[in-house]
Amino acid sequence: MLTIEKIYHIIGGELKDAHNSKSNEINDFETKYKFVKNKKTAYFSPNKETWAKKLGRNKNALDGNDLVDRQNEEIGLIITERYISDLKFSVPQIIVEDSVQAFKKLAIYIRNQYKNPVIAITGSMGKSSTRMLTTSLLGDFDVLENRGNNNVRAAIYNNMLKLIKNPDFAVIETSLNAINYLENTAVYLKPDIAIITGIGEAHFSTFKSVKDIAKIKTRIFEGLADNGVAIINNDTLYADYLIDKARENTNNVLTYSIKKDSNADLTVDNIKYNKGNIELLVNDHKNEEDIYQLNTISEGMVSNTLASMLILKSLNLPIKKDLLKNFKPFSKILALKEIQTKSHKLTLLDDTHNASLPAMINAIRAFNSQTKFYTGHKIIALGKISDLGHKSSETHLQLVEELESCNADYILCKDTELRQVVNRVRNKNITWYPNKELLINDLNYLCNEDSLTLLKSSVTGTDFPEIAKSLPNILKESDVEFDFDDLFEKLSKVGESYIRVNNETGQIIEEFNSDKSQTIEGMGPLIYYLKAVDEKLENRMINMKSWPTNSSKTGYVEGREIYTYTLLKNMTNAPHPSEIYELANELFENHSNRKKYINHLIKNLRLSSSIATNLTGRFRSRDRQSYTVKDLYQIYKHYKYDLFRFNNSFILGLKYKSGMIRGDKETLIFTSFDNIDDLKSIIEL
Repeated sequence: MLTIEKIYHIIGGELKDAHNSKSNEINDFETKYKFVKNKKTAYFSPNKETWAKKLGRNKNALDGNDLVDRQNEEIGLIITERYISDLKFSVPQIIVEDSVQAFKKLAIYIRNQYKNPVIAITGSMGKSSTRMLTTSLLGDFDVLENRGNNNVRAAIYNNMLKLIKNPDFAVIETSLNAINYLENTAVYLKPDIAIITGIGEAHFSTFKSVKDIAKIKTRIFEGLADNGVAIINNDTLYADYLIDKARENTNNVLTYSIKKDSNADLTVDNIKYNKGNIELLVNDHKNEEDIYQLNTISEGMVSNTLASMLILKSLNLPIKKDLLKNFKPFSKILALKEIQTKSHKLTLLDDTHNASLPAMINAIRAFNSQTKFYTGHKIIALGKISDLGHKSSETHLQLVEELESCNADYILCKDTELRQVVNRVRNKNITWYPNKELLINDLNYLCNEDSLTLLKSSVTGTDFPEIAKSLPNILKESDVEFDFDDLFEKLSKVGESYIRVNNETGQIIEEFNSDKSQTIEGMGPLIYYLKAVDEKLENRMINMKSWPTNSSKTGYVEGREIYTYTLLKNMTNAPHPSEIYELANELFENHSNRKKYINHLIKNLRLSSSIATNLTGRFRSRDRQSYTVKDLYQIYKHYKYDLFRFNNSFILGLKYKSGMIRGDKETLIFTSFDNIDDLKSIIEL
């Protein structure tokens, strides 16, 4: 317990409005005003400039004083750099010159008075789960832990302040931010037990290599006392290095491993994967083996469980099987969710909580362990791993082998970083998607009766978690029944649509199935035609270059003479791919310029972002592209006087045709018809 007067003497400054309240007890501290609920809680008001400069707080965050409710009487104390003069009730305030300095000083003081065990956990993966597991196994005690997964420097100091409550144990998760070269909070947190759960590919926007990350992580051991305990994952990268660094700070170093033949202090002799859970046969190499059940399917969680078990063994506490069995991780850590659609049941395996390379691999392997329990499609949908910096390409490519050997029938990938992965994976139905809407559209058809779908990505830097959030509700309302062998054939038939437009007014006369309109091809030929129109391409003779689609059988060979206007005319009637290559080459200096024009076109005409993902616009199962009848209508409105310069029609696509046919009074705009002759009877030509 601390009084207001004692706090004032510790941090200094100027005490105001204390009157007869100097002896009032303070037993909690908050840096977030919304959690201040009573007169025994002190509010450390974050000064906007000071906290941004010294603790890396978001510069756009509001000043702490601005968040204070001037009508609130239930505040024990305010510690601030600027006196708040307009409070309705008299609340004691300590005015300090530097609120961060005062914040740290008081946190260190309180930590030094605390005598119960402090457990600190860090790692590139598994730290949140290990912290939660440990807290769960300590369920019979009063345990202080991080709020949510807030694990940066400010959070560490705030948790040190909360030790004033004198919990039985403190289990504190720490990030790189909290132990980096700017400041190592571990030397002030002084953990009795420090754990590194693993080292993996992450944070490369800040660090150059995995070894650099390992070096930072070992700083957690610098706060250990001589008799402190270091616990290390023996299966992780640089495990030997971690052990050596731990021994520089303590003689008590323990290791764990999921490998039976490991010489670690705690190992697993057997892992049995059931539907929705795991059974472990654990061996501590001292006592008899014992069997435990986990309410998870993650191999990574097995590793985290061993870490938590070692923590309890270090505390000389028993491991209660029921507490372990009943433990539930975050809702988005490999959570199996059964969904009832209008016609069938399916299961989603949501793991969009976060991602490093090891976490991504762990999710894929967890998925593999469950596929035998499902009779429907096995689907993996992936977003990128964020915060990889210059190592992004190299790291993502390490997924190739894992995906080639996985049990998925279909693999759907989003984000530019995964496009190279899609191109490298062999012998799998794998597709790259340009946006979340198109990926959700296809999942709606693939998630059939008793299917299993893994959703995995980082939580930041990608909109993939939005897929995981919206997909369950979309599927619940779905009336799609799986009655097809080939996804893209089905999508083409579903996407069959048309609209009739009055030539004079440009208004839509009739719509058919326009809400489900889609294609499996892009509109490359039309895009390049529009570019030529915009730039008033000059008609001249050119010689065709060498293209991958050239063939003597078709007459499209290197050196063939052809007029640019001939290329333009041919764009209007399902052109040969070599012609598309040739026209694109005439119009754009490089791929970057082509993408820039396409993005400009999409923005200006408000088109679907999936109108083109490959150069020719042809169907490729690995490059998902699509446009709608409304996209074509938008183009028609802006270019109707140029579209029919060569013909009274503009036809796109090979097997399934899309485009526009102009009649005397009406224009028909359509998508995904396998026979356009039937369409011509709809309007007068």
